[in-house]
Amino acid sequence: MSHNDPDHDLKTLFQKVEPSGTTLQDRIMSQINKESVPKERFIVKHRIGILLVVGLLLTASTGFAAMNYQSLFTDNGDVLLEEKPLSADPVPHPSEQEQKRMERMNEIWMNEIKPGEAAMIYVVPNNPEHIVDIRANPLIVENFEKLNQMLHVPGMPLSQELTGASRKYAFQKASVRMEYKQDLYELSDEKREALVQELRLQAQTSGQDHALMPVPVTDQFWLTSLTYVSGQNEISLSIMNNKDNEPLIASYDEDLNTTSRKIKIHGQDVIARTYGGDFTELMWVYQDPETKYAYHYTLGVREGVVPLEELIHIAERLIPASDQ
Repeated sequence: MSHNDPDHDLKTLFQKVEPSGTTLQDRIMSQINKESVPKERFIVKHRIGILLVVGLLLTASTGFAAMNYQSLFTDNGDVLLEEKPLSADPVPHPSEQEQKRMERMNEIWMNEIKPGEAAMIYVVPNNPEHIVDIRANPLIVENFEKLNQMLHVPGMPLSQELTGASRKYAFQKASVRMEYKQDLYELSDEKREALVQELRLQAQTSGQDHALMPVPVTDQFWLTSLTYVSGQNEISLSIMNNKDNEPLIASYDEDLNTTSRKIKIHGQDVIARTYGGDFTELMWVYQDPETKYAYHYTLGVREGVVPLEELIHIAERLIPASDQ
């Protein structure tokens, strides 16, 4: 019997998400709708094995070390983020039976789970290993005050407005994903078996090919993507809350013609990646001095034309100065 860790399903799929022109969270969801990865491949410590898709086209005046893969470190030299080629840790292709199960599971996920809610999904057909998935849909928040109450990064308040070199970008909306209270990965074999039996009975009683069981969420977020607008231009700011202090692995497909760079903003290292020279994003990590929790930030263009200098100008107002 196989089960999925409730957090890894979304996070590990960062490893394969890459269509340009969309925000980080949109790319994750787009890829998940196409395929879900079997959990066994990703049984690693909570939140390890995540791809944050980033890119930035740098000018000669920025000052950077030209390398394809970069890493971000703490002041003590511990790795916060490590970039690798996807071939270094390839994802196995699911069987035809597993693909059918995942396709049906994704349909249920998109059609039957409401925004801001999470649920366990058990699909009866094509499921000989009795896999149970946890899936959630983000809550779309348009009220900034409400968003401020939901999200909290110590020492890093949210901005209702992003300031560029020549214009300001106003907050429009955010998609928010909260942590789950229940963790399938930590259940004993006996409890997992009992859970599967309960879900199978529920499906049999209802006469459906699947069963759902609501999963309560906590008041802590793990991923959010904020959208800011100025005229026809839209900028996204994604924040991932990584609480276990383990490094994240950013895996990239070598065929995508991507280039990674590292620049300094206020003494902080910022990874920058470009895709074919026309799609760019900045990424950095803020570590809470007290808890040592790492918060991964990605700043990119969602719509319109925003030059590199504008992104850097915005990042300069988001990234605190280094003590080093």
